[in-house]
Amino acid sequence: MLRNYKVLLLLVVLGSLAFGIHGCGRISPTAPEVEELTTPSMAPAESGLPAGVLWPKMVVDNPTVFVEAQIFSDTKNIVDLQLPGKHQKFIIRKHAIEQDTTITIAITKYAYWDEQLGQHCYVAEFDFGPDGLEFRKRAKLVLDSSWLGLQKGQQAVLRYYNEDTGLWEEVTSKKVKKGKAVNFYIEHFSKYAIS
Repeated sequence: MLRNYKVLLLLVVLGSLAFGIHGCGRISPTAPEVEELTTPSMAPAESGLPAGVLWPKMVVDNPTVFVEAQIFSDTKNIVDLQLPGKHQKFIIRKHAIEQDTTITIAITKYAYWDEQLGQHCYVAEFDFGPDGLEFRKRAKLVLDSSWLGLQKGQQAVLRYYNEDTGLWEEVTSKKVKKGKAVNFYIEHFSKYAIS
């Protein structure tokens, strides 16, 4: 019984504080009309960020690597990304595409200064073609975490570039394990970045 009384008392105190901080006049029916309170915003919330915010003052760390490969629909395809390290490949599973096709991948690695960490970090940009190619079964991008300068316990984040908004939107993130590759799954071709 005493416990229920304490919970009720805590809720009353928190409610009073919230009312005091926010003020009741703003929600009163007699309060003057304030447009931002009565009219919902029609602009959608931005879910991504521009490159300059995510990776300030990027500079090219390595020249762009261009990879071209013939992909067959009736077999598992492993594409060597031609990058330093032993875990650098792109895997397209059997029957993941409708018909045989040629794919291209342009890979550019950039360096940037991370203020929070107080060190240089890296971002790798992958421009996959043909643009918009969709997979029935997700393709897997396998990268050596040391190539991206990622340490054990850090998060590797996969983002895709939304051409309509000009923003990089987060798809997923993975925690880096010591000496392990980082695996990301891709459902369609677009421009992606990992940092």
